[in-house]
Amino acid sequence: MANFKIFQDNPDQAKVKIYGSNNAALNTDSSGNMTITSTGLAITPPTGGLAITPPTDGLSITSTGLAITAPANGLTVTAPATGLSITPPTGGLAITPPTGGLAITPPTDGLSITSTGLAITAPANGLTVTAPAAGLSITPPTNGILVTSPGLAIVSATTDVSSTIANITDTAGSGDTTYNVLDVRTWTFGVVNNSLAANAQALVNLQISPDGTNWLTDVGAVTINQNSLTTLVSSVFLKYARVYYSAVNAASAVTLNIFFQGNL
Repeated sequence: MANFKIFQDNPDQAKVKIYGSNNAALNTDSSGNMTITSTGLAITPPTGGLAITPPTDGLSITSTGLAITAPANGLTVTAPATGLSITPPTGGLAITPPTGGLAITPPTDGLSITSTGLAITAPANGLTVTAPAAGLSITPPTNGILVTSPGLAIVSATTDVSSTIANITDTAGSGDTTYNVLDVRTWTFGVVNNSLAANAQALVNLQISPDGTNWLTDVGAVTINQNSLTTLVSSVFLKYARVYYSAVNAASAVTLNIFFQGNL
């Protein structure tokens, strides 16, 4: 065809080619997909920020690492109402801070972590730590844990255990529940004769033991009349303590209320 010899000798010249603003042709790979040959991809988000919606199974980044440079006033991550879930790889999650340490700047009344140590500022009503059922394990550094505050305040706990023993007719006597008092700072047994018969009397002793097998009577025997109360306080410190009780008259059944109360 006259003046159209290009179709016969150079058909490639008849293709439509697209050039950029620098008069350079756009690149494609062997499959015809567009490729980016610049030194990097720059994305300028709009003023309101850039929203990335990953596929259902999550967002996967397979490069050698993800670097996020936060703005000068810090990086804010807002989690959904159900919380922020981070699933680390099988080997665990490793965070390598820069040489100067890892700095997390919370709100003014929150958690402060600096290179010099960990500072936790509790709210006005105190800090509550709820340990799992297996207990809370704290592994201190080699040199131990040093408390540098003006003093360590511990709110004392108390123990209050009671039992009722009814229809006691044995005059030989029996031992009540054995208590380990090794960690109880102060403790007292209170015994009430709650019998219905006016002549139902009981004898009680305070016994102590170093092993729970060999017992020593430290206080007693004390006679308790109907509707009367007596207290038993040890004068010797040993690991175990119990009340030893018996009826004065086998014909008059006795009911005892035994209280063990202490300050831990």
